[in-house]
Amino acid sequence: MTTLPPPATELSADEARRLALRAQGFLGAPDRRAGVRGVLRHLGAVQLDTISVLARSHELIPYARLGAVGRRTVDDAYWTDTHAFEYWSHAACILPIEEWPHFAFRRRAYRNRPHWNHHLPEGDYDRVVKQLREEGPLTATDLGGAKRTSEWWDWSGTKVAVERALMYGEVVCVERRGWKRVYDLAERAVPAALLHDDLDDTECLRRLV
Repeated sequence: MTTLPPPATELSADEARRLALRAQGFLGAPDRRAGVRGVLRHLGAVQLDTISVLARSHELIPYARLGAVGRRTVDDAYWTDTHAFEYWSHAACILPIEEWPHFAFRRRAYRNRPHWNHHLPEGDYDRVVKQLREEGPLTATDLGGAKRTSEWWDWSGTKVAVERALMYGEVVCVERRGWKRVYDLAERAVPAALLHDDLDDTECLRRLV
């Protein structure tokens, strides 16, 4: 039995460049009716970055593709009505809410992680989850404070706990408020049909690719 070689396609450098630009939404007419949410779903992820010159990166991404989009319009598109959530993709990213099941592989990896850079004081994890359950969406400051000192990574037990819960998938970042994460329970924030870790690691990665 003869095995045929896979089909090959040759592209010039200019064709490859145009394909890449079109995939990123920089060539062709944008779907303005879909707006910022359409850009997010087309790209699959929008990275967050603390650096801000003209504006923060997650604001510039739709602006570069749709034209002059107001900052409030961008924030509302990302954060209202549970259309998106923040999680660790290749970095901290805003992701379409439909991607929640596909990150089960990462949530499992975090739960099985043998060590952490920050010590978690006993009882803080359960206290943070209980407070979110009783009071609704809160920032780390609302929960009791994000830092012990002014040092950049000197997190309080509260901050360590809520970030651990975020990585595990028990808690979701549902908004950025003044650049602070707003946390809520996943059981409230993620639609019931998407709130599962049913996909194995291979299937998660296949769907993300």
